[in-house]
Amino acid sequence: MTTEEVIKALETKLDEKGFASKSDVEAINASIEALKNETNLDAMKTAITEIETQIASLKETPKGNEKSFKSFKDALMGAFETSKEELEASLTTKGANVNITVKAAVTVSEANTILGGDSDSHWLLTAFTGIISPIRSRVSRYLGLVSVGTINNRVAMWVEEYNEQGLPIFIAEGAAKTKISVQYKEKEARVNKIAVTCKVTTEMLRDLPQLVSYLQANLIRRIEVATVDELFAGDGTLINGLFDYASAFTGGGIVTAAPTYADVFRALALQVQKAFGTATAVFVNPDILAQMDMQKSTDGIYQIPPFRSADGTMVAGMQLIAEVALVGTDYDFVGGDLSVINVRFREGLSLNIGQENDDFSKNLRTILAEQALVQFVSANDTQVLVKGVMADAIALITD
Repeated sequence: MTTEEVIKALETKLDEKGFASKSDVEAINASIEALKNETNLDAMKTAITEIETQIASLKETPKGNEKSFKSFKDALMGAFETSKEELEASLTTKGANVNITVKAAVTVSEANTILGGDSDSHWLLTAFTGIISPIRSRVSRYLGLVSVGTINNRVAMWVEEYNEQGLPIFIAEGAAKTKISVQYKEKEARVNKIAVTCKVTTEMLRDLPQLVSYLQANLIRRIEVATVDELFAGDGTLINGLFDYASAFTGGGIVTAAPTYADVFRALALQVQKAFGTATAVFVNPDILAQMDMQKSTDGIYQIPPFRSADGTMVAGMQLIAEVALVGTDYDFVGGDLSVINVRFREGLSLNIGQENDDFSKNLRTILAEQALVQFVSANDTQVLVKGVMADAIALITD
């Protein structure tokens, strides 16, 4: 082996081994340069042994332990070196294109890691709050103010007195007693059912039970809203509504100068009282109540009449209740003696989960929510329930 071949072999070993520091490689390179000028054979052998020992004693550079940061210049030069052959070919080939990808270390951030396009999820950045926001819907107090009970059959029946005859009077000793009579008739109303269904996969039932419970609550809430709508505005086809039972506002015979909305409700309470009832509550379009709260004198001072409570919720002992169900109907208010309104449930609101049709083959379950009820008011009591439109009512009691 020639001296040149020996030196080449040493350099190759040095390249393969790597180096621990710049000073180490400079020292070995200096020894190799000195070897090139050595002519004594024994000295050459000694120098070669020392150089090999130096190379062997170097600490290996672990694979992939290159510099952790590259400047853009270094990255660009590396990219050109990688694409060297393509570049040379492009110089001799007309129309040839070369794609050069420059890779350089970047700042590690959410944007280029978890939030990057290759990230399948964002689980590490996510914390479920446990909040599921339901669709907002109205809350009704209707059933809490009327007479509610149960019924165990399809038809609700009640008895009404009518056609009273005779007049009780005080009589003298030995005088004939007066004869009186009253007749009775049976009246009835039929129970009707409201129900909705929803399809849910078995996977959702198994994996998202909390969400399914909110879905069930949504079904219940929507049934309640639809039920109250019918209890107010039912036309008798299925449910007899309060609007059909209530009598028109007459004002009870009272008139006053420049009446306000509060005056209308005071007159309503009087009308109920004259019909031998006690006005307990009236359902009112929320717009009407808002305007009552903002009532001012001509000089801009807020006014509350003496027969209205300080918080504005009571007039003549009668509670005013904002009811969204009245919005869009033909009436601004309805109420009076609510104790005469009867609601009877044959089936309370219930939820059932089962299968129907091809649910089994499709891994589906059907959620059924339903209730059955009836509402009725005796013909003898309709006079203590009053309905009206505010503009017409104002006109009726204006002096």
